Amino acid sequence: MRAIVTGGAGFIGSHLVDAMLNENIDVMVLDNFSTGRPENLAHVREKIKLVECNLAVQGEWNKEFTNVDWVLHLAALADIVPSIQRPEAYFRANVDGTFNVLQAAKTAGVKRFIYIASSSCYGIPDIYPTPEDAEMRPQYPYALAKWMGEELVMHWAQVYSFPALSLRLFN
Repeated sequence: MRAIVTGGAGFIGSHLVDAMLNENIDVMVLDNFSTGRPENLAHVREKIKLVECNLAVQGEWNKEFTNVDWVLHLAALADIVPSIQRPEAYFRANVDGTFNVLQAAKTAGVKRFIYIASSSCYGIPDIYPTPEDAEMRPQYPYALAKWMGEELVMHWAQVYSFPALSLRLFN
């Protein structure tokens, strides 16, 4: 099996890469290192293909999706305060980037697309633990952009019968 992990140089992404390699999955990482770190992948550098690219901008990276079975999309700008200070950057990375990755994956006919969403879309929830069907109340540009990315993914799943799912992570 061949898989792409976008944002694979980040904390969660690099651990996911490790787990996939342990399962003998052929892994490619797409990352622009805006938040991820090359040293997170140093110990597996010879075992993966690493493509440095900006997913918010169409480019040659689209070709990497050919003959890929799974895409795990973790690439995003994440943090509340910087998103208030730079909302455009968060929209470009988290919404435009997700759209571009979705289109590349759909065009290539990937078998599974997994989007890593954020619990921040709930805002400050009324119930703990927060149920999945709680009201969406994104309070910051980061939360809104991640929710918009999730909505894109689920819309593609419905409209295009695209094999996608979204996982909302909590910390």
